[in-house]
Amino acid sequence: MTDIMKNGLSRRAFLGLGATAAVAAGAGLAGCSPAASAGDAKAGGDAAGSAAASAGETQYAWEAVPDPITDITSTVDTDILVIGAGLAGCACAAAAAEKGGKVTVVEKTSSWNGRGGGFGAINSHYMDELGIEVDKVNAKQHWIAQCASRANEDLIVKFFNSSEEASNWLLAKAEAVGGSAMVGAFYSHDDVYAEQPGYHMLMIPEEAGLTSTGFAGAELCYNDAVKDGAEFVFDSPAVQLVKDGTKVTGCICEGKDGYVQYNASKGVVLCTGDIGGDLEMCKAYAPICAEYGQPRSQYTPVGVNTGDGHKMGMWVGAQLQDLPLPTMMHPQAFCWFHGPFLFVNDNGERFMCEDTWVQGKSLAINRQPNGEAWSIFDANWKTDLVNGLPYGGGMFWDSFRPYGSDLELAPQYFETQIPEYIKAGNAYQADTLDELAKQIGCDAATFKATVERYNGMCEAGEDTDYYKKPVFLTPVKEGPFYALKVGPALLAVPGGLRTNNDFQCLDAEGAPIEGLYALGNVMGDICAVDYPINVAGNSHGRCITYGYLLGHELAGA
Repeated sequence: MTDIMKNGLSRRAFLGLGATAAVAAGAGLAGCSPAASAGDAKAGGDAAGSAAASAGETQYAWEAVPDPITDITSTVDTDILVIGAGLAGCACAAAAAEKGGKVTVVEKTSSWNGRGGGFGAINSHYMDELGIEVDKVNAKQHWIAQCASRANEDLIVKFFNSSEEASNWLLAKAEAVGGSAMVGAFYSHDDVYAEQPGYHMLMIPEEAGLTSTGFAGAELCYNDAVKDGAEFVFDSPAVQLVKDGTKVTGCICEGKDGYVQYNASKGVVLCTGDIGGDLEMCKAYAPICAEYGQPRSQYTPVGVNTGDGHKMGMWVGAQLQDLPLPTMMHPQAFCWFHGPFLFVNDNGERFMCEDTWVQGKSLAINRQPNGEAWSIFDANWKTDLVNGLPYGGGMFWDSFRPYGSDLELAPQYFETQIPEYIKAGNAYQADTLDELAKQIGCDAATFKATVERYNGMCEAGEDTDYYKKPVFLTPVKEGPFYALKVGPALLAVPGGLRTNNDFQCLDAEGAPIEGLYALGNVMGDICAVDYPINVAGNSHGRCITYGYLLGHELAGA
């Protein structure tokens, strides 16, 4: 990997790190490059990747190309090698296996991995039956805008055009075990942060025997992939790609009995997830999440996604998308419920317009003392919430899933949750603002002045401090009063290696690296700057869609 990015900034210049800081950042990852003797030139990366190191420049440890691994204990031949058994990897394996492809999936943990609540689709047969339609023009424009026009539009269009076919494919797997899907009508209708209505939650009956506790997509794909002949090898972390000239032909994994080399005649697909489990990579490539978001990460399995595919890809010349990588942060670190209400920081001061989406809230809170805030509301919160949901809803409040599309059920659900938050020490209830300020730990005079000013703007119907929409201006006057702690948590860093529209990784000149593909959060340029939540669940949606497309393509190659 070259030290100079395409925009002309060196990575060190971009990050503002001197040699000492860079060395310190890389020190914790010294073990990520497998130690081995020099030998087989077909394994690992080429010499060009270590040019900066040989020139004496400071690098992060993971940027140095490791010596080729030569002490191979066994070799396995396959057609398609998928690295990672998350949603993208399982979808790719299932799609390839059903077309007769010889598929091997290697996974560093002891099982397939699934997470989250659902997936986003541009269309599906459920949406057709319900008469729900995505405004593709609006969705596309907002996606590009939220990514500051730095995402690959062709890849986004590919998702839009193929989502329906791939989504129905996955939904058929759910229906085959007696399941169905709920399509949310709980999305935001905000004019600036407009969301689309394609979020699907799978409803799987207990008798289906699935073990998934959240979104069951990965397990459904895994089960069908195995049924169709795909081989899964668990507890087998991938450590180094294998090349024959400029072509990637396989990968070396570390098994219980030593290194195993997997040779793939049709392609190697990186599905290794994001960098969120590696704090030093977050500091280098997505520093905005490193102080608060990453330590509070809610990604599971905890600490597993350490940028393995990013590193291995870079070692063979694959290029990262423009830095910094985008983040997916939600204000879920403490209380999930925060509504459209007044936010104050630990000093009792208001600091933002609260009628914004989850990423916006997370980033604003991230800049506050201790990276936390408090959602402040009074006894009228149930009425205020229901009145605001038709305008906000969805990913504005980040807590819509339990009550579906029946907005009147929302207060009933959160009435049960708030006492749990209080019990956990993340929320307070008080009869007076003075008492609430004491519980928060801020100056009572400052806090009461903040509330008084806010109430005055609510009465006037205009927020001259931050221009919050009038429909969300709900005063804090009638006790009991509530304070719910809100903080950003990292869900993923959805950015990675550049690919073309066929999902092939690209080198420094933008040419495809033969034999190497990337899907999921190791794949770059589908998001940039921020995660575009206007198509809620699009991260899972594109794992399904792109995995489905690439699996079929490789099986037929």
